[in-house]
Amino acid sequence: MSVTRRHLTASLLAGAIFMPAVPLITSPAIAQQSVNVRGLGVVAVDNVDVRVVSVDLPSRNVVVERSGRQWRITVPEDFGSLAALRRRDRLSISRVESALIAVTPARRGTKPDVVFTVARDEGLFGNLPARWVVRNVTVTAQFTSFDAASGTVRYVGPEGARSLRVIDPAVISVLQTLRRGDMVNLVFTEATQIVLTPRRL
Repeated sequence: MSVTRRHLTASLLAGAIFMPAVPLITSPAIAQQSVNVRGLGVVAVDNVDVRVVSVDLPSRNVVVERSGRQWRITVPEDFGSLAALRRRDRLSISRVESALIAVTPARRGTKPDVVFTVARDEGLFGNLPARWVVRNVTVTAQFTSFDAASGTVRYVGPEGARSLRVIDPAVISVLQTLRRGDMVNLVFTEATQIVLTPRRL
């Protein structure tokens, strides 16, 4: 990687979500393995590696890929410049999710999608590592099932099959009315850190 490329990468990573990774490392060390989440207790940090497919600077849309699945991330301006981000760059994502906050029916014909909005850190996540970003997440996904015994909702979204914990009685009541295959909007809060890693040749 050239000196110029390193400089541009450092500029990108100076934003709130893209953390500095100088010198660049293939596998970022994850010091934080769990976070205390209000209402859930200790929750393990989820670590995911994705590849950048495309970057649209005017709209700030970044398409990423993992395991053959592609999805779009709309990156808010608060997260800094995306000018140095390139196709085939690797992003290492660390994240932890809150319990499901709300669920609503998706409009007919809606496809799986995910939208992020910046949120204030109001103590939902305890012992959160420095410079992580807290944001609200709305996932449009296909409902799979709800397990009342474990308080877990399962769904298939842009990333594939995933699950969320549920503790709000009102949300549980809505989930119990859904049928497998229903398209829904799932709202929760996420704390995350994203690190740019070297390209794989």
